Amino acid sequence: MEQRRLLAALCAAVPTLRERAEAGAWSDLLDELLDELAAGRPVEEVCRQLGWTTGTGTERSVGVDPADHAGGARLEGLAPVVLDGDYRCPLHRCSRRAHRDDRGRVPYCALADTAMTYRSEP
Repeated sequence: MEQRRLLAALCAAVPTLRERAEAGAWSDLLDELLDELAAGRPVEEVCRQLGWTTGTGTERSVGVDPADHAGGARLEGLAPVVLDGDYRCPLHRCSRRAHRDDRGRVPYCALADTAMTYRSEP
């Protein structure tokens, strides 16, 4: 698929992705992926990590209706995201690793007086 169209579909899907991320407690991962995309990570890699298939070369593979490419994307091809990382010291000073608690709260770093930083595992 043409990168510009794939990027447009992803961009149009961000509001829905944010809703799903908040409901599924993976907002940190979505923010990280969008930051990496803005920094130059290939859009195909980001879409694959979000569960979109992009290898067939068709817009249908990412849930985009060809007749509606200017209007946004449907999320038919979007799979749930499974987190495979953990939270780490935001100051990079200790080796502590943690996960969200049973209520979905991000672990807190007392030394930095802020939330710990999420890092996904490759």
